[in-house]
Amino acid sequence: MARCCMYRSNARRMRPRSAKSNRFLVSAVRAVSMPQPDQPLPNPGIRLRVYFQNTHTVLHKSAGRKTVMANPQRQGSSISMFALAAACAWGAWSVPNDAAQWFLAASGAVAVIAGTDRRRAEQDRERKRRAAETPSGVYGTASFMTGEEAARAGLTNPAGLFLGALEGRMLFHTGKAHCISVAPARSGKGTSAVIPNLLHSQASTYIIDPKGELAGVTARHRRETFGQKVIVLNPWGLHGLPKHRFNPLAYLIDIYEDETIRRGLTEEVAALALQLVPEPEDARNKFFREGSRKLLRAIMLHFASRGRPAYCTLPDLWRVLQNATRMDETLIEMAGSDALGGVVADFADDIARTLEKNPESFQSFIEGATQAVSIFDPAGWLADSVMASDFSFAELKTGKVSVYLVIPPDRVATHGAWLGLLTRQAITAVARQPGNTPVLFMLDEFANMGKLAGLSESLTLLPGLGVRVWIIVQSLDQLRTVYGREATNTILSQAEVQQFFAVQDHGLAKMLSDALGQRTVKTLSVNLGRKEDDDPGESRAEAARPLMSPDEIRLMPTGQQILLIQSHPPIRAQRVPFWTVAPWRDWATPNPVEGAHPRPEPTFRLNYREKRDD
Repeated sequence: MARCCMYRSNARRMRPRSAKSNRFLVSAVRAVSMPQPDQPLPNPGIRLRVYFQNTHTVLHKSAGRKTVMANPQRQGSSISMFALAAACAWGAWSVPNDAAQWFLAASGAVAVIAGTDRRRAEQDRERKRRAAETPSGVYGTASFMTGEEAARAGLTNPAGLFLGALEGRMLFHTGKAHCISVAPARSGKGTSAVIPNLLHSQASTYIIDPKGELAGVTARHRRETFGQKVIVLNPWGLHGLPKHRFNPLAYLIDIYEDETIRRGLTEEVAALALQLVPEPEDARNKFFREGSRKLLRAIMLHFASRGRPAYCTLPDLWRVLQNATRMDETLIEMAGSDALGGVVADFADDIARTLEKNPESFQSFIEGATQAVSIFDPAGWLADSVMASDFSFAELKTGKVSVYLVIPPDRVATHGAWLGLLTRQAITAVARQPGNTPVLFMLDEFANMGKLAGLSESLTLLPGLGVRVWIIVQSLDQLRTVYGREATNTILSQAEVQQFFAVQDHGLAKMLSDALGQRTVKTLSVNLGRKEDDDPGESRAEAARPLMSPDEIRLMPTGQQILLIQSHPPIRAQRVPFWTVAPWRDWATPNPVEGAHPRPEPTFRLNYREKRDD
């Protein structure tokens, strides 16, 4: 029994593998390493190669040893790996137990390593594929803001001015700087920009109101809901709206009578004269314009120093300029005045010398000055509205006031100077009041009110004084015509929010396309080869593409807009008519021109339980 056990122990250590087992293992290895159609046949006389994931096994028949080497170029299939593992396991049956266990463990380890390598290779191929398909951003990474990004950026805070909607979120801007909207006529500026903010913002507001629609729709709400004092300057009496008055020259008397500020009177009349006779961009014929302004300054100083408000009006100024007899009488009165330390008398002496030495130039000065105030002639529409004042523009800062300047659309081009004169005075009066109580200026038809002297320079200072200006124009070319290219660029640079929709002008579309930026895209090229039976080849490259081309901007669907907000990615947002928001649709009065607004089911709802001070 002992001999038998010893014999078995020796046999376990010494017995070689049977020929039958070797033949089977070699056959199995040869079977699983049969080449694929694109692989060369192995040479069985030298060695057998078993391709296993990224490794191959070389069996040397002569030496009877096995070597595992890395092969990064060839990979076996899953069936090959299974067959190899099965062959190794079957061969282990004829091997003594200890060796068989070692052999099975080694085979399993090889299989695990090979599978891991195969998975790693697949992951590497997937990573490279994604990298090949993902733009690198080398030409730009421009993209539109998402709704989630807008929320994180604070653009959904209803304390600000309303801009539109993005992915079901209403957009607001809480900044203090200015805004500009560019859109053609009848494109929805009123219903989706101006009226929503007049129904929403509780700040004191100054509104240019062509057609009287804005006052008709929102004035009752601002008076009854917000408790504001509502002023409607309505010289033409549109829609039965109130007809308040404002005299642009009356405050000159106040300055003259206050000794602490009297020295600033000459500067005030100079600014008024420049507003009435603005300096165009080309600056040609400046001599004659300066002569007209000098006449206006002289007469306004005289009116202010007399201290008679009823005769310190623009219609009275027109009467003096239009009638030679009144002009002579006025010059005589001025020559005998000691007001302002003799400044008024000096003006009279200078005018008399010009009349004596160069009567033709003097006549040109008279004609220019008369033309500047012709819209205020006593028989015109504006005369009554500028004869006295029912309020002060300073109330915009000291109280809660809404001021509407109503003008028929067919009079905007001819009487726009009235809008410009009052707008300049309103901005100046508000800016001079202490504190930074917010005041909003909604300036529709901005380009038609003439050039506001010094506006482009003062825009940088107004936000710090609580004054926010929202400019509304039909095109940027309008601005360039009135203000020139440089001043227009200054106005745009001071607009923290720029809103564009219904763009049809190619120049504006090109400017917007450039402003939106570029993104990097992948391009695919296909090479069909030189011969008919050549397999097609593919190659990928990168190229620059605008975020939106000019044509894509011009073809934007109605109801969409582009918002450029300082320090934020561009936004392609929805425009939201006021009648789709509750409670705006309930607060709005029927339009006096177009009748009742639509009343669909509200798309958005706002809660106004907490009072805002925007």
